[in-house]
Parts: sequence; structure tokens; C-alpha cells
Amino acid sequence: MPAAHGSEVVVETLTMNTQAERIARIVAGAFVVAGLAWVLLTDIALYYLVNDPVLIARLETAKGWIFVAVGAVLVYVVTLRSARRLAHAQATLSAVLDSIGDGLLLLGSDGAICRANGAAERMLRCADLGGLDAREFSRRFRVSYPNGSLVRPEDFVSQRAFREAGPLRYKAVLHPLRGAELVVSVTAAAVRSSDEDPVRMVVSVMHDITAAEHLERLRDQFLAAAAHTLKTPVAIIKANAQAILAGETTRLAQASRAIDRQCARIDRLVQNLLVLSRVRSESLELFMQELDLAPMIERIASEIARRSAPGNPRAQIEALPRVHADRERLELAHHNLIEDRARSAQPGSAITVTLTQPERDAVITVSCDCGPVSDEHPTAAAEFDDLSIGRLVSETIVRAHGGNLWEKRDESEATSWVSLPALDGVGTGGRRATGDRA
Repeated sequence: MPAAHGSEVVVETLTMNTQAERIARIVAGAFVVAGLAWVLLTDIALYYLVNDPVLIARLETAKGWIFVAVGAVLVYVVTLRSARRLAHAQATLSAVLDSIGDGLLLLGSDGAICRANGAAERMLRCADLGGLDAREFSRRFRVSYPNGSLVRPEDFVSQRAFREAGPLRYKAVLHPLRGAELVVSVTAAAVRSSDEDPVRMVVSVMHDITAAEHLERLRDQFLAAAAHTLKTPVAIIKANAQAILAGETTRLAQASRAIDRQCARIDRLVQNLLVLSRVRSESLELFMQELDLAPMIERIASEIARRSAPGNPRAQIEALPRVHADRERLELAHHNLIEDRARSAQPGSAITVTLTQPERDAVITVSCDCGPVSDEHPTAAAEFDDLSIGRLVSETIVRAHGGNLWEKRDESEATSWVSLPALDGVGTGGRRATGDRA
């Protein structure tokens, strides 16, 4: 775990410092012993070989300067090597901390941040984390629990680690001054030279789980709405099936169309759910082949028109591009997109699906006159997909094909665009328009 790695690095550094102190004491003791030996042995040799007091005094001064010079050279060499090793160790430690992908904060014995790695600065969108204590951190990032209640500064795991045995963990939500909220899993542990020593620093690691948390929320919302969404088409199918069994001939055609429409809706909902589940499990596969977009757009528009209003939506083909795509997935994406526009359109208003190729990309545009959802419109409120997964599935599939999906809506008109990379050598072709061919 990153927290363990960071703690091990700091503990190892503290252990090396203890060893360095011991080595320094040994070197100092050796220097004192060597100095005493030098003075004692040279004095004995000097008094044994020389009898002139003046010469002895001069020689004693000379050997003293020699000792100082040799000692200075040795001190310089040892200090230089130690300083270089210390600088190298500090650079290595800094590189190790910055290489950790999670946000890492080192807190000194005063509880303030003394070091933050690059991942923490990028995650919190703040480059001056050094020196922040718990209260200032709380004021700047407004830390709360997932349920919305604020975390008191003294209850941060990085502060509790000074008082409690670790490692300590919790999930928190941070609200930086710039940017969206950040959901993190935080781990903190105290660092001591030994179990009996006081806490010298605390290592706090922040793992960004924002995307996973948002996905969990979306899953919870889906589970809450799935029963209601599937309940509506099943009830409609049941009512119309009962009408057919009752032999009400005047309603047979209407009931048959309603059953067909609701069965198709359930089929698309199941397909969308399958795509979402495979995206979540990272098992979505695309079976690519060369594909003509024009026949696909015409077929989808005709199918939707047959189930809603003849001739609406209307496909307008202004180019004949070919793309490299998974036919089934791309059809689902465009079916979701066009049907979404058909649901939001004003009753009786025109829905236009246009296929163009202005440059290298093929562009599908879906536009309609929109307005408030009407209970009288047969494809509006009673059949609306309140899970809103069609838009998400369409965007996911389009992006998997290297394209983009964007939309614009105002009070009177709603338009969606899909761009897909067209194959080289395919130019714009003829122009034709089709409506309901069923």
C-alpha cells in the first residue's frame, strides 16, 4: 500500500539517522585517540632524539600545525562525503514521495504539514500546502463525511494518529475552493523511532475515489428507479393484451401498436443495461467492420416513425460516409439519441435526422421543436425513460468509436450532434430524403 511504502521510507530514514549519530561518535572518538597517540608518541620520540630546548620547542610547534592540517583535511573529506550522501538521500526520498500516485502528506510533531508530494498538490489543486495546520486545512477544503456532516479538525485521521494507534482510515469529502468536490479514502499512521519514543511525524495518504463513489451513487439511483421504469411498459402491455382478449375490434390496431412499442422499449432498456454493466466491468467488446451510415440512419428513422407518427422522424441524407464501427452498438446509440428527441418533441412537430460529412468526420444531427412534456402525447410522460441511461449509453458508445456527442437545447429547439471519424477516400455523395417507409 502507498501508506505503508511512505511509512517504511520515513522509518528507514530515521533509522539511518540514528546509525549516522553512532558512526559520528565513533569517528570523533577515533580522532581523539589518534590525536592523543600522536602527541604522546611524537613527544617521546622528540625528547629521546633532541636535547636542544629551543629546537624541541620549534619542533613541537611544527608537529602541532601538522596535526591541525591533517585533521582539517580529514574533517573536510569526511564532511564533504557525508554532505553529498545526505543530499543524495534527501533527493532520493523526495523522488520516492513524488513517485507515489496517491496524495501524500507528511505532518511534523506540531501537527502541521511539512511536506506534500506532487500528487497531493494536484489532487487538492493547491501548491502551498506546506505549513497548513488542521484548522487551516479544514477552513480551506471544508472536509465532511459522506453523509454531509463536517469533520472537526481534531477528528482528522492525521491528527488522531498522534493520539491513537494506527493505521487509521476513513472516507471523506473535500470541497476545494476551485473545482468540484473530491471524495477520498484517507489513511494515516504515526512514525516513531521505536515503540517507546514519541511521535516524530505522521504519514497521511489520500486515495481519490471520486469516480467510483459517483458510480456507486448512480447505481443506487438506478436500483431505486428500475422497478418504476420497468413497471410502466409492463402495465401498458398487460392492459392492451386484455383489450385484445376481450375482442374489442376497434382497439385491436391501437393495442397491437402499443404492445409493439412497449416491447421494443423493454428490449432497448435491456440492451442499454447490458452495455452499462459491461462498461462497469470493463468487458465491453466492439466488433468493428466497415459500415455505411446512410442505410442505418434511414432504417432507425423509419422504425421509430412506424411506432410513433408516420413520416416523423424524417431522415435527410446529404452525404454517404463510411465508418469503421460495431453495427449493433452504433445502432443502439443512434436509436437512443433519435428516440430521445422524438420523446421531447412537441406533438406534431417535425423531427429531422441529417447525415452530413463537412470535413473528415461524418456528422449526424437530430433536431426538433421541443416543449414541456404533455400527458396527452403517447410517447411522452407515460413512456419517458426516467433513468436517463440512454444518453449515457449513447455517449459511451460514440466515444468508444473515437467520436463525440454534444447537444444544445433552448426554449424552442433541441439539437444533438454525433461526429464519427469517416474512412479515407469517402467523399460526400448525393442528397436524398426519406420518411416512413414501413
